[in-house]
Amino acid sequence: MPERNFRIRVELVCTCKTEQLVGDMLCFIHHEEEEQRRNLGPSLLQTVCTGSYLDVQKTACRFHQLVKACWLVLPHSRRWRLTMLPCDRSCKFKMARAEEEIIIEIMLGVQQGDSDIFMSSQASEALFTPSTTWTLSCAVAEAKFFERMARRAPDGSFHLRCLQLCARILVGTCFSEYTLKTVVMHLLNTTPLSGWHRTRFLLRLDDIMRYLRHCLEEKRLDHFFFGNEKIPEVVLPPALQRAEPFNLFQHLAQDPDAQAQAMREFTDMQDRLTRMLLCNPGEMPERNFRIRVELVCTCKTEQLVGDMLCFIHHEEEEQRRNLGPSLLQTVCTGSYLDVQKTACRFHQLVKACWLVLPHSRRWRLTMLPCDRSCKFKMARAEEEIIIEIMLGVQQGDSDIFMSSQASEALFTPSTTWTLSCAVAEAKFFERMARRAPDGSFHLRCLQLCARILVGTCFSEYTLKTVVMHLLNTTPLSGWHRTRFLLRLDDIMRYLRHCLEEKRLDHFFFGNEKIPEVVLPPALQRAEPFNLFQHLAQDPDAQAQAMREFTDMQDRLTRMLANDN
Repeated sequence: MPERNFRIRVELVCTCKTEQLVGDMLCFIHHEEEEQRRNLGPSLLQTVCTGSYLDVQKTACRFHQLVKACWLVLPHSRRWRLTMLPCDRSCKFKMARAEEEIIIEIMLGVQQGDSDIFMSSQASEALFTPSTTWTLSCAVAEAKFFERMARRAPDGSFHLRCLQLCARILVGTCFSEYTLKTVVMHLLNTTPLSGWHRTRFLLRLDDIMRYLRHCLEEKRLDHFFFGNEKIPEVVLPPALQRAEPFNLFQHLAQDPDAQAQAMREFTDMQDRLTRMLLCNPGEMPERNFRIRVELVCTCKTEQLVGDMLCFIHHEEEEQRRNLGPSLLQTVCTGSYLDVQKTACRFHQLVKACWLVLPHSRRWRLTMLPCDRSCKFKMARAEEEIIIEIMLGVQQGDSDIFMSSQASEALFTPSTTWTLSCAVAEAKFFERMARRAPDGSFHLRCLQLCARILVGTCFSEYTLKTVVMHLLNTTPLSGWHRTRFLLRLDDIMRYLRHCLEEKRLDHFFFGNEKIPEVVLPPALQRAEPFNLFQHLAQDPDAQAQAMREFTDMQDRLTRMLANDN
């Protein structure tokens, strides 16, 4: 949207008679006068203002001074070294200890009354932004709107995934992420949240593209907040609610050539989205879960050693001694296991355990910042190793886990864990390798096929699924190197058949015939998930996939000829 730039006029008002002040305390005006008489220095108004207007750079400078002064009395100052970094319109500083450092930048804002709209210290996009200019920011209102939607949305809601996927196809086009975000906010505000479930993912993606096409044809896309009185729980200034809706596509209405260009880029964007859906989503919609944690007393049901207490009573005893938070509070937000808190706790345990390990005498351990995993560096002389440990919660006794790995959405809440079949897949291939005869070539087939996928609409997960289905139904003796070309041909035939039928079942969902891999009963009984569902819904996408499959076959033939 066009920049909304403002100057903020500052006036001091005496509150001596209107507010209850403690003891001999003076109001802001008279306190300032008293301070000036004592110190003969500038007043606070002169410190942060230029004339009668609040100055961004002076305010940022004052904030810098306050941070430095407060830092000295904080307990962190004994372990961290604070360095203030130069920055005109924000407060930017670096915290460092040993080989670890964190850079923090704080943007300043002035709230409009009690609303969720702020005047921000962030510079406008103009070549020069005067120091008394503050820009209108709806960032807090947007965050509050999306937070409300996430809170009210049912489990498995996919609105942020839609936004993230569409954002990837904007690169190189004339459309901004703000345009896309505005479209999604309008649809979220008018479509029942139940309609954003993962089972309707493709329908909602289609809605987003249709809405954007309609706006382009009409040359009008209203700003979400200007003149919108139907945004629950987001507080807007009355003037903004009553304002004339602002058209983000005003430039298209004024320039027919710009509109024609936008329509061409929109068509290209649709094609890119189709190709991306063919290659992506893992290849199933992400399965996101929250993990509810409840402590249960086991004092009477389990054999405990000596005077040891069960988990609940041990926690209570620890709290009485230490007056600190319980382990449940340390790793949970509310009743749900928190990924970031759990990762932080794991970080602390690794650091504590490292000191008693023999490796600590030869290697130097540095913990690296990472929200959803435990990441650290081990170094000695000129050698260093970086290790990242993903956390997981096992589903019962199965090989399916809830992983700490972030989903592909723009924002993954800290209490969200994603379904992972990685352990089950590794166990399946490990079993096949163990039972396969010497000279078995199934992994070589997988690797060779992966090389011909580059630049196509097919993902490695599609290929891996095909190979797992064939391994599970073909005798392992048939995967000997002497039958290498036959098995390659089987893989390509199987993939062609799936493309023609517009159906490729996920290997684990609804599959009860996977030896030695333990699946949760709900997953075994689940309806088989079709990874090619998008092909069944879009004939053009299927035709494109068939063309790329033919190209892929030709590439494989040339590659085999060159190898020979």
